[in-house]
Amino acid sequence: MKRLLLALLLGGAAQALPAHAQPTPLQSYPDRPIRLIVASAAGGASDILARSVGQKLAEAWGQPVVVDPRPGANGNVAALAAARAPADGYTLMMGTIGVMAVNPAIYRDVGYDPARDFDPVARLVSFSNILVVNPSLPVRSQAEFIAHVRAHPGLGYGSPGNGGSPHLGMLVFARMAGIQMEHIPYRGAALALNDIIAGNLASAFSDPLATLPHIRAGLVRPLAVSGTRRLAALPEVPTVAEAGIPGYEVVGWLGIVAPHGTPRPIVQKLNTALNGVMAEPEMVQRLTAQGAEIVTGTPEGFGGYIRGEIARWAQITREAGIRAE
Repeated sequence: MKRLLLALLLGGAAQALPAHAQPTPLQSYPDRPIRLIVASAAGGASDILARSVGQKLAEAWGQPVVVDPRPGANGNVAALAAARAPADGYTLMMGTIGVMAVNPAIYRDVGYDPARDFDPVARLVSFSNILVVNPSLPVRSQAEFIAHVRAHPGLGYGSPGNGGSPHLGMLVFARMAGIQMEHIPYRGAALALNDIIAGNLASAFSDPLATLPHIRAGLVRPLAVSGTRRLAALPEVPTVAEAGIPGYEVVGWLGIVAPHGTPRPIVQKLNTALNGVMAEPEMVQRLTAQGAEIVTGTPEGFGGYIRGEIARWAQITREAGIRAE
């Protein structure tokens, strides 16, 4: 009887551990796999970066980071899946300029509000897109390309869906150059590049992470880059502005967001971990070689950047009369 009473007392004491001795959700996070939703098919910038970052986080935390591609409707499919997921830190999304800034301006109803339904976690990279053509196209410069399109109005260009930086980059380019082109949407950047290589598509603005290997292999020809600076990986290729369209600038960016209401300590823990991953020398070297510029900071800084992009692209798309096709 005494032994039974002692066992009961000890059991009760074990259950009555002081609160500070109990693991908190933050201390135990993550204790199961994390899902990272990507709004594009395999082979695009979002997918490439998600897999690189996911691998680094998995190595650091001992929990898998499962990349979940959800292509469709220029990222709206992915955004809706992420916005409706539990806000517990175990579902994240790779946010893009299209999903987070452009879609609400060009679609009648995307079904989500990027500022209301997501919490910014960490901005990761920005990048210029590269204007590329099939090497058989008789153009070797931006000026020759514009002249060729004027002689062949309606020439096709591709992009992964509607409203992303490659699509908008060409729309703004055509508008400023005074040319007419036909947009052909694809389910991913790799598919558009494959058609350029095969000679089935004339041109595209394409992200450097997916495009540089094909440029180095001589499978596509670069004519210009969309940002304000030349790419370190392609120093011989001018910017669009340098090549004859002053004031042109369209850049893409990627960053991690979480469903709104994700606990603040978890957001901060993710931000710290992601900033650390992006600062690793191997990651810096790899992404720089792939044409990306690493841009890190606080969740608040990323949130302010997103709000600025929403306002900027609302004005650009309104003035240009751009609507989703």
